[in-house]
Amino acid sequence: METKVDWQEEKRTLTLEGEPVLTYTLSWPQVEGAGLGGRWISRYYACLAKSWRQRWEREVYWAACLELAARREASRLFTPWTGELAGETALLKDGVLSLRFRGAEVRGDGKPARVRWGDVWNVPEGAPKPLGSLFPKARSWRKRLWREVIRQGEERRQAGDCFLDGDWRQKAKKARPLRDWCLTEEGVEVSLPQCAASPAAEGCPVFTVARKEKR
Repeated sequence: METKVDWQEEKRTLTLEGEPVLTYTLSWPQVEGAGLGGRWISRYYACLAKSWRQRWEREVYWAACLELAARREASRLFTPWTGELAGETALLKDGVLSLRFRGAEVRGDGKPARVRWGDVWNVPEGAPKPLGSLFPKARSWRKRLWREVIRQGEERRQAGDCFLDGDWRQKAKKARPLRDWCLTEEGVEVSLPQCAASPAAEGCPVFTVARKEKR
């Protein structure tokens, strides 16, 4: 049976006395046709989805209710909060599964808080695939990846298509972007956390580094 990834989706609107308070959309993968390893991966993401769901239905919902009550008391308009966790399959090839996730949350101030990360799995083993396993014969692979991220960031900063902070290199290094990577046909994709090295409006800047160094 061929391995495939089915994305489950859930959407719910939470209310208080009939008034919408919080709407969230949640998606997570289910791996089919991959034996025990696929079931382990699916179980992991079912737990991840549960964690996000509980967060929205508990502390975030109650925080939204408090804001609704405060705005009612002040006779001010309330805008329902929103939450989203979206995912997609970045690569499924030769027993390797790469997934990309994007999360967003908009509260009363209307400014989205964003998060982005990738997960890469060895499907038969049902275990995460280490980044270093892509470069078994290269001792300085981490330095090469980091140099390429810096090069791309400086090019984008000078071109004005990404407003990185003046000291973004130091800030980005502290954020350790190589931890939450994903794999695509183009190469290794990494991103910086929102506000780690750029204004919030930039979201999570993304960089893609080819697996093989260009000569």
